[in-house]
Amino acid sequence: MGIIQKQALRSALINFIGIGFGSITRLLMAFVLEKAQIGILALLDSISGLFIVALNLGYNLILKKLFPKYRSDKNGHSGFLALGIILSLVGTSIGLLVFYFFKDYYFAEKINQNSLIQPFIFLIPILIFFRIIFINLDGYVRMLFKTVVGTFLDGFVSKAVLLIAILLFVMTAIQFDGFVYLYCLTLSLPGIVTLFYAFFITKKITLPSTELMGEFKVMKSYILFGILAGSSSAIIQYIDILMIEKILPNNSEAEVGVYSIFFFASILLMIPAKSINRISGVIIAESWRENNLKNIQEVYEKSALNLLIIGGFLFIVGWACIDAVLEFKALQSYAYAKYVFFFLGIARLIELATGVNTEIIDSSKKYRFNTYINIILAVLSIGFNLILIPEYGIIGAGIATFLALTVINFIRGILLYKVYKLLPFGKNFFKVMLVVIVGICVASVLKYTINPIFEIIINFTLITLVYWFVVIKLELSSDINTWLLKMKTKFIK
Repeated sequence: MGIIQKQALRSALINFIGIGFGSITRLLMAFVLEKAQIGILALLDSISGLFIVALNLGYNLILKKLFPKYRSDKNGHSGFLALGIILSLVGTSIGLLVFYFFKDYYFAEKINQNSLIQPFIFLIPILIFFRIIFINLDGYVRMLFKTVVGTFLDGFVSKAVLLIAILLFVMTAIQFDGFVYLYCLTLSLPGIVTLFYAFFITKKITLPSTELMGEFKVMKSYILFGILAGSSSAIIQYIDILMIEKILPNNSEAEVGVYSIFFFASILLMIPAKSINRISGVIIAESWRENNLKNIQEVYEKSALNLLIIGGFLFIVGWACIDAVLEFKALQSYAYAKYVFFFLGIARLIELATGVNTEIIDSSKKYRFNTYINIILAVLSIGFNLILIPEYGIIGAGIATFLALTVINFIRGILLYKVYKLLPFGKNFFKVMLVVIVGICVASVLKYTINPIFEIIINFTLITLVYWFVVIKLELSSDINTWLLKMKTKFIK
């Protein structure tokens, strides 16, 4: 866990700074952009995202399965970098063909109805290419234990550029068109930089070696399952936005804009998971190679505990402060949808509380089951959205996500226990769960008739002091207590 702690803490620090930038940006967007304009940005992200997740062609799965065997600076890791670029180009080509084939059947209707998106549709192919490059080559870079780089680019640099863009818009230095171009740059920038960085850290650039290509029969299976898993993952990640746009008859872009704001707020809960998952995936892959189930169990258990503690704190603070935030005049029109955040937040907490279950299955011999599970999740997501969006609007989309993720994480947990006897529940897990549940209940009743700014400050301060006092005093996480002790020793001499 030493490597995980060290790099995860660095990544977490970068991510939390990025959170600050991202939160300020999203808040400003809610104040200065029309809901429909926010919806257009969300649609550009979701449409391109639907393709990039589906068409990275399983390269990260190939990395997890084969890279440890071919790791060698002397021979350029048998050309794994070139393989990643080739698969990215193939995936992009397929994505562009599919996009241009289907846009007349789905996207053209939206383009004709909303002139806002029409000038920017040409940006989607660019987004597809550079976002596929980032997904694939960031995986390659992580396998070289350079996990902080991707976090820095995606979690900090892109957020900083987006903050600069919204500030320029606020100061009227750029118009909405210019802001959209800069927004797309922030989505593409991690891929652009990672492409150059991957070449920089690879000591010898080679084409895929004969030995590596000799395993193409095995790789074909990974590519096939990568496409299936990626397609289902893409549906899971982006289908709610696209279905809101398709199903809701009136003001659909504005509804997408409102939903995307709360969706972003819930995604903030997953920031700690990004840091831990990046390096945990590498450690777990190595542990499977050595058949070290004890180490995998330790990573599984500690990740679930620590992610639930941190994610629980973030959700409780957010839920305690949301009413005060929505009292601001510019945000009052968003108040009707606050339960979108609640249900999406609970869904994220369930994801966090089950730790690195996806990474463990992905790196195991049962990796195919992640594909089957994702297909089930995609079907559940579509089904729940079809039922709940017409009835409850965007709140229904939040409920659909909550239900789908609850079912699927239960299935993942059952699989890992039945096959490998792995469980994420350590001795303190249920204590933490009780603390989080009590915290959510308390946050639901913390209401004052005072200035909303003071209410936010009071709730944040009160929850922070009490929550972390309980966590530290009860020693719910040895990792957190050890880290705090180190910080105390470092800064208080």
